[in-house]
Amino acid sequence: MLFRKVIYIGESEGQAIYVHVDEPRNPLAAPKSKLLNTDVARGNRKHIILSICTLLAVSSIMQFFPATRFFTGVYSYGTLIYFLLIWLLEAILLLVIVERALYKNVALAQLTSKENFRRAVNSNLFWNNFSDKKVTLGKKLFAWIFTVLIAVMGLVGPISVLSMLVLKMMGTQIGSELFPLSLMGILPAVAALLLWQNNMIRWLKAVERYRNSRVKKEI
Repeated sequence: MLFRKVIYIGESEGQAIYVHVDEPRNPLAAPKSKLLNTDVARGNRKHIILSICTLLAVSSIMQFFPATRFFTGVYSYGTLIYFLLIWLLEAILLLVIVERALYKNVALAQLTSKENFRRAVNSNLFWNNFSDKKVTLGKKLFAWIFTVLIAVMGLVGPISVLSMLVLKMMGTQIGSELFPLSLMGILPAVAALLLWQNNMIRWLKAVERYRNSRVKKEI
């Protein structure tokens, strides 16, 4: 199934909060995974961005040092297999980590209160990027554009690299470009994450439907 019926909303009181997209009036709570820590993630965002920028900078600098190579030889179909395997491992690792972080105990979810849902929405890192806490047309457009853009990049990126390898780079010397090309598996993984595991479009829809409906009181 491409889209989940029960989606992650955020954290509240040490629990992971979910909602069933077809029953927005009934928020759910389950014990959160040890991997899930919004406060730590919020504090680490600068470090993550810095790490990504550092990797990109190193990859760019290495282009000026063609003699520095992780692999020797020329591009071949063996190199093609290497890329496919490393991309698959990257994608699986990222998706498994996010799955366990967000949905490890979702089968144990029980009905919870409106207050828990409100705190969970406000704890969500995506929601905290906006000063006004309302579901607006602008936010919906941003979610659609961003999700479609990442989905296209996740599909086109690896295909473009494979096409370039087959059509232009076969038989040429392996250089420092191998490192950034090896990271292309992250793109389809992030696309799958945004479409299936943590879909911003469906998150906004769930929050909007929830706020427009009569919420059941805590059991």
